[in-house]
Amino acid sequence: MSRSLQDALSGISGILVTPFDAEDRIAPARLRPILDRALAAGLHVPVANGNTGEFYALTVDEAEAMAAEVVAMVAGRAPVLAGVGRSVGDACRLARAAARAGAAGLMVHQPPDPFAAPRGVVDYVRRVAEAGDGLPVMLYLRNDAIGTGAIADLCAVPGVIGVKWRRPIR
Repeated sequence: MSRSLQDALSGISGILVTPFDAEDRIAPARLRPILDRALAAGLHVPVANGNTGEFYALTVDEAEAMAAEVVAMVAGRAPVLAGVGRSVGDACRLARAAARAGAAGLMVHQPPDPFAAPRGVVDYVRRVAEAGDGLPVMLYLRNDAIGTGAIADLCAVPGVIGVKWRRPIR
């Protein structure tokens, strides 16, 4: 049985790739040997639908399927974070699907709109967290312009348990 997500986040989290077949369809079964090896080597939190999982190149249906497939392949060996994002409607749909699939939490991608006001991002995260039906939320922030005040406001949203920060290399 896996540890709680909160405890597991003190360990190693791994953003999983999304394998494709020769016809450019997602091929989740190709991920199984990679996932099994990573878990055996000590991966604490597999993350489906992260940036290196081609999240923004996937359709919403594909992202929904990948989260469900990863949860099924992990089979309780570790808590799975499911990446969600895009429009608020898409993000809420993905959050509901992740909860139904048995994900342990959501990794909420920062909205892709570079002009989104911090207050709008807080509302976005709140709506996605509510759609996740109580799943803990890891924020994925990647815009330096958001500011520490907005980050504090985001962390005050019920259910937010952490922040993954990506800073571009300059």
